[in-house]
Amino acid sequence: MLLTDLLADQPRVELHLLRVGHCRQLDALAHRDGRRRMIEFPSYAALVRHVDRPELGWTLVDTGYASHFRTATARLPERLYGALLPVTLPSDEELPRQLAARGIHPGDVRRVVVTHFHGDHVAGLRDYPAARIHCGAAGLRQVRSLSRLAATRHGLLPGLLPDDLDDRVATVESATPLVLEGAATLRGWDLLGDRSLVAVDLPGHMPGHLGVVLTAQDGSPVLLAGDAAWSTRAVVEDVPPSRLAGVAFDDWTAALGTLGDLHRLHRAHADAGLLVLPAHCPDGYAAWTARADRSAR
Repeated sequence: MLLTDLLADQPRVELHLLRVGHCRQLDALAHRDGRRRMIEFPSYAALVRHVDRPELGWTLVDTGYASHFRTATARLPERLYGALLPVTLPSDEELPRQLAARGIHPGDVRRVVVTHFHGDHVAGLRDYPAARIHCGAAGLRQVRSLSRLAATRHGLLPGLLPDDLDDRVATVESATPLVLEGAATLRGWDLLGDRSLVAVDLPGHMPGHLGVVLTAQDGSPVLLAGDAAWSTRAVVEDVPPSRLAGVAFDDWTAALGTLGDLHRLHRAHADAGLLVLPAHCPDGYAAWTARADRSAR
């Protein structure tokens, strides 16, 4: 189907973007023309609920950081991960606390969509014991198969995964497939059966890397892009991160192709207000927050 057709009649969802901790990294690594200075690299989780079917409960797209990250990086070799990317998680940014402030109990989270298994995206999985965990099959195979040392080299921390993962996981490939045609062709899957949450394949950063296409409560089309891009500017200008950051990518060539697809989608749907939101971009967070504030007035 055409992406424009999906966005024209996609059921709306309530969407909140929540900052859940940050690490520090060189600007020159995250951005091709960045300076040699340390910058905060925030991690955002998306909180989603169907507007017309609230009985389906809440969905998280990624979880950001959590206290489990410190536990998982307490010894070698995982400690190297924590040393390379120092993490700060203020108490008011802890995701369970932010949800509680909205009256949401951990058991109210029915599903978590994992864009990929890097520690800054899955550190909170253990906090939502009732949630179905949706992920790409290739990413699940990778995180299950690597030794501790190999996993650490890939930025993976298997200790963050719930002990009952096998009972709770559902690969997106088991959902109804969709092919979204347009400025870029996206392979996708209908997670809730009514096209309100469509997971899409955004390859390159990690095996099985996913994004999520949705339409927010104000009618804004949104593509939650995970780490397929690290900044809104990268999408708007088609500017990849520093080549030095390629060590954090599974397939650099595929990642460049995906970034080009996101750029083309941005240009084709800019008039319709499409927001492509990377998981670590303060500018994207600010743009969504401003739009949400305007619609609430």
